[in-house]
Order: sequence, then structure tokens, then C-alpha cells
Amino acid sequence: MSTSTPYAPSRFAPGRAAVVVVDVQNDFCDPAGACGQRGSDTAAAVAMVPRLERFLADARAAGVMVVFIQTTHDESTDSPAWLARRGDAEAGAPDPVSTCRTGSWGAEFYRVAPQPGEPVVIKHRYSAFAGTNLDVVLRTAGVDSLLLTGVSTNVCVESTLRDGLFAEYRVTLVEDCAASYEAEAHEATCENVARYFGVVATSEEISATWSALAQVA
Repeated sequence: MSTSTPYAPSRFAPGRAAVVVVDVQNDFCDPAGACGQRGSDTAAAVAMVPRLERFLADARAAGVMVVFIQTTHDESTDSPAWLARRGDAEAGAPDPVSTCRTGSWGAEFYRVAPQPGEPVVIKHRYSAFAGTNLDVVLRTAGVDSLLLTGVSTNVCVESTLRDGLFAEYRVTLVEDCAASYEAEAHEATCENVARYFGVVATSEEISATWSALAQVA
């Protein structure tokens, strides 16, 4: 789906917009990663990444900033509250499969990677704004509009998008460059964002705007 909400071309303009790539990492996307081992269906993430690759190529060609978000977890950030976010574990229960452990294969990027000079922001919670320098990186670059991509749509992408709005950025969900483990969850976030938080657009719509802006320049 794409929202009928009107938007100004400046929302996507080079120098003002940044593509934010959230958690496109082996543990979240590769079928052999931690989420796949836990039984999550990574098919949508695998299918999404080629579209994201094309979108990133278009963004770079247009001179739009690209920021990569990378989740890591280890003993220094695994607080009791974080570990209990799904409920307190029962005594003797097996430990869940660890996700994106610092320095592990699972924490590495999946098929996409930052080019020289592109910022990488490390996060330890769902939102890329929580306890990170993302806001400083964006403000320093003069960015006031965020184009959100990555996984999963309804958790880390949506959390980052909401916090971006609350930090006074214009936010756009690039619907075909984001993925969830359930189609219903992806669609629910698209609907929720379009109603309350920002614009929902496709990568083709945004790339077409970039082409049009280049012709005017």
C-alpha cells in the first residue's frame, strides 16, 4: 500500500533526507541466523533485500545520505529489564537463542554494507535513537527527513520511525524496503504509520522523485 497523504519533494531531497537502514543483519535476515533458528520466517526479509540494494544504489547516485543501523548485544548492555521484556524466565528454562552477539557472524550485515564514509550507528534496543548518537549524526549532516528501511517493520523499524517523529524529523516508511516475519505485522505497521506517524511510500516513488529533482537542478 502507499499513502494518499501529499508530500513535498523536499521530503526526499538530497541534503535534507537520509535513508536509514535498520538491522539488515544475518541474525535477522539469513535463514541460518538466530531468528530463523527460532522458527521465524525470514522469506520476506530475503525477498526484500534486492529491492533495498537497488534503492540504496539510487540514493547514492542522487547524493542522498545513507545511515546503517547495527544491533549488537552482550553482557554490558543486557540489562535485567531488557532480558525480561517478554516475561521473566522460569527457573531451569533453556536460554533463548542469542541474537546479534557483539563480534559474531549474526551481527554482520546481510548482503548490504556501508560504503566508505557512510555512518554506522550501533544500537542495543529496538529504536535506533535509544542510547545512540544517531540524532547527532543526522543533525550534523543537516538532515530533517528520514526514509526508514530494514527489519523488522513492526519492531525496530517502527520503533525508530516513531522516535524519529518525536525528535522532530519528518518520517517516511519505505514499504517495499522493509520486512517483517509475518505479512500481517508488516501491513499493520504500514496502516498505523500512514494514519498517525508519517508517510508510507514505495522505493519506486521515492527514486522517481530523485530523478525529477535532478532534472530540475
